[in-house]
Amino acid sequence: MLHLDYETRSTVDLKNRGAYNYASDPSTEIICLAWATDEDEPQIWHPGLPFPKDVLKAFQDDEIRSLHAHNANFERLITQYVLPKYTDLQQPSIDAWYCTASQARARALPASLDDLGACLGLKIKKDKRGKELINLLCIPKFQDDGLKRLDCEPPEDLLNEMYDYCLRDVVVERAAATQTPPLTDDEHDDWVVNEMVNDAGLRVDTEFATAATEYAEAELQELCEKIKIVSKGEITSPKQNAKLKEYLLPIMESNEDIRNAMTVVRSDPRTGEHASKISLDRDARKKLLQLEEAKPGTLPANIVEIIKLIEEAGRSSVIKFKNMSARASDDGRVRGAYVFSGAGQTGRFSSWGLQVHNLPRVCADDPDSIRNNIIKKKPLTGVMDTLSSMLRPSVVASEGHKFVCGDWASIEARILPWLADTEGGDDVLDVIENNDANPDLPDLYKVAASGLYGIDPAKVTKDQRQIGKVIILSSGYQGGYRAFQAMARAYQVKVSDDQAGDIIRAWRSQNQWATDFWRELDRAAKDAVQSPGIYFRAGRLSYIRPSENAPLYCELPSGRMLSYPFPRLDTDEEGRWVLSAVKASRKPRQGENEWGRFNLYGGLLAENATQAAAACLLRYAMGQVLDEEWPLVGHTHDEILLEVKNEKVEAAVVALERIMLKLPEWAEDLPMAAEIWSGERYKK
Repeated sequence: MLHLDYETRSTVDLKNRGAYNYASDPSTEIICLAWATDEDEPQIWHPGLPFPKDVLKAFQDDEIRSLHAHNANFERLITQYVLPKYTDLQQPSIDAWYCTASQARARALPASLDDLGACLGLKIKKDKRGKELINLLCIPKFQDDGLKRLDCEPPEDLLNEMYDYCLRDVVVERAAATQTPPLTDDEHDDWVVNEMVNDAGLRVDTEFATAATEYAEAELQELCEKIKIVSKGEITSPKQNAKLKEYLLPIMESNEDIRNAMTVVRSDPRTGEHASKISLDRDARKKLLQLEEAKPGTLPANIVEIIKLIEEAGRSSVIKFKNMSARASDDGRVRGAYVFSGAGQTGRFSSWGLQVHNLPRVCADDPDSIRNNIIKKKPLTGVMDTLSSMLRPSVVASEGHKFVCGDWASIEARILPWLADTEGGDDVLDVIENNDANPDLPDLYKVAASGLYGIDPAKVTKDQRQIGKVIILSSGYQGGYRAFQAMARAYQVKVSDDQAGDIIRAWRSQNQWATDFWRELDRAAKDAVQSPGIYFRAGRLSYIRPSENAPLYCELPSGRMLSYPFPRLDTDEEGRWVLSAVKASRKPRQGENEWGRFNLYGGLLAENATQAAAACLLRYAMGQVLDEEWPLVGHTHDEILLEVKNEKVEAAVVALERIMLKLPEWAEDLPMAAEIWSGERYKK
């Protein structure tokens, strides 16, 4: 086993252009390479020295999981593109690499080496001087001619500091990796598949993205000018919420509805204490607009207009289109968009750079026509709406190819009752299975609505079905009326808070299996923390804390373990037990050492397990797709995206549906359906 870490420099902006463009650029150079075999003292190599034979041998041996690095994608790309400038070598295969940052993510810990060491309480930590050295040695500076260039000969004292920093990184990443279980063989295989997808990349319409950026920037400038005019010069940017608060404070003090809309209650993740404050965040602005719609004249007209302008400006697509252009390689493909196990506790994939997971769901009906108008610089109406609807269609198949995309239907609505494994949950699955076999029968959303309205499912109206859909999507994880309202807004469903509360209570009374499952999960997780070494069952899930110092684990039906680091049981003000764990994203405040925590309860545990089981199905299907040698280029939430030659589209549609419905052995009794489409542009 070889632990290694590169330090490099380049004229390419790594943060904005991405690792693939950075590594493949001719200007990119290696400053040094630190390495250590097993537990040996780390060593350093830099250009000008003979390349170390033991490192070269490790590359040539090409053994599975033999090359360990933190964020191994970067080290792999530097080895592929830059190292051949200094020595001849046969490139190791992807599965020879092992990513310790992905190991941390899979164990629900911070992926940043700085944060990981702090969270784990390692005695040896990453050198804080590193960021300064990188800024001094690795990032190009503006020269007299206005261009950015690297210093030709870096000072020797700084180079020596950089060598020490690189050596220390190897020690820290090796130490951190020993504190948690390594990736299992299946997890490593899934990481390899994701690397292959990242290597393939997604092709984007760079010509359109550049033109769209100009439109978006011009529209944003115009919106800022309108805000300035309406506010009489007091507010010049959509981000100046503090100024808007000043406008609202006088009328808020005398209007309880406005005060309630602007008041948010949050709990401190470290103390659990609740505190309220006045806010004008996105949720508060939406509540104010809803209040004005329900009670016209509550807000001054100029305030309503300013809030609407801020909302419009906040939907700006400038950054997203810029990212498309900046991260595209010469062949128009954006590589490295997907992050293995990047989504918190569940092990789902996340996305960065191109941010595929955050692209708007709404897509233009006629993207080709809109594209032509924007390329020709024709005037647009509803610029921000139009551009937003073009983000997803800006991902395009190569010439002579089409996308073939599969999406599991209502996957979370199926997995949750299946995990509960009760008679009531089975009844829900029966409804789903019957509807899959006969689409003319009322679906789950109509059945849910029929229970709420006390009518026959066949007589449920379109609007009532929307209510049923919102209740299914928002209530299965113990969400209250706020969760319902948040989901309702996404589906253009309008009900009062009181009505939402009534709907939630009615759904729970009619779905006792769900409330029972939440209680079982809550009890099993707490029992596991209190009694280390014993498995506690809840539905198809099991919880265990192997020892007093170990994380709490949830064993999924697939055998994969979800991790809850540093679990702890405390009592609240009423003497009830509260279970919490460390949250990777909650860094300590300045001057504090304790990592932020979050409370675990039945509904959240149900959500984590449901989304994690969905991730297991996605990982399994992606492996099957590559085993059959179909060109896999993307996977977004519960979608699988192929890019195939035109003559193979029909065969790919058939194959993808077959693969997605051929479930692994552990999920054979889970009723599933998949929707497949093909086309030249990505859509939802």
